[in-house]
Amino acid sequence: MSTLTRKVPSQRVADDVFSSYLRRMFDDPFTTTSSGSWMPAVEVSETNEVMVLTAELPGIEEKALKITIDNNVLTIAGEKEQELTDSPPAKNYYLSERFYGAFQRSFALPRTVDMDHITASFDKGILTVTLPKLPQAKGKVIAVTGR
Repeated sequence: MSTLTRKVPSQRVADDVFSSYLRRMFDDPFTTTSSGSWMPAVEVSETNEVMVLTAELPGIEEKALKITIDNNVLTIAGEKEQELTDSPPAKNYYLSERFYGAFQRSFALPRTVDMDHITASFDKGILTVTLPKLPQAKGKVIAVTGR
């Protein structure tokens, strides 16, 4: 008899307000919505300069993607169409693990993102959305001087 165990992430100390916000946003379930029967896998990473969101969208054409930002919410939507053939013989599926149809995922963005300079690229089924940080969110080093 096997036992199923769930690893609970340890509590981390926030090293800055932005990281704390990201932890709350991404350690808890994503702020996402779905309008279809599937959602693409997403990865979010951060440097001092930018946040980067990548989504795996195999089989989707660039023209089928729509990215919008409204009230600090980034939404990625699109549709993967199933290839259907009307000519005989009809296929009898015994197993199908591929996903088709419309999808939509939405992500609440922190106020520290520079909304005017967000960029997106799509290559080989990978969507990359680059979210640069505002200058005041990047931090500042203050030199300590003597009297």
